[in-house]
Amino acid sequence: RKIYEKQVDIFQSDSEAWVMYAEFEGALGEQERARAIFEIAIGGSESQGLVLDMPERVWKAYIDFEVECREIESARSLYTRLLDKTKHVKVWASYAKFEAEQANEIELARNLMEEAQAHFRKNEPELKEERRMLLETWLSIE
Repeated sequence: RKIYEKQVDIFQSDSEAWVMYAEFEGALGEQERARAIFEIAIGGSESQGLVLDMPERVWKAYIDFEVECREIESARSLYTRLLDKTKHVKVWASYAKFEAEQANEIELARNLMEEAQAHFRKNEPELKEERRMLLETWLSIE
């Protein structure tokens, strides 16, 4: 634990260091400590002016952690928070795939894909490639 603490202290912007530390705590059965570390990594970057080298890696690991813990509502909450930060096509696609994998949640996935399409049509109509990617994602889900 001390080694991981020192590692994230020295390499504060290293996303992988944060993920390794949180996963270490999760492997020890310390889910709340793991969540706290993930929250520091994604929240600390804003409050402390910390810039993670790959924030998407931390977000993905955090969501995967919650899914592994069978905390589906927490994973949904994280996806929602992430969409508040970025409307990147990969986030929309990943969230829709996640919902499609949940029992009887295909309608939620469909709604997400429609919301994503509407977002790109209204706010970023020049991003036709992103809209195409969303459609391909949706076809792979159904």
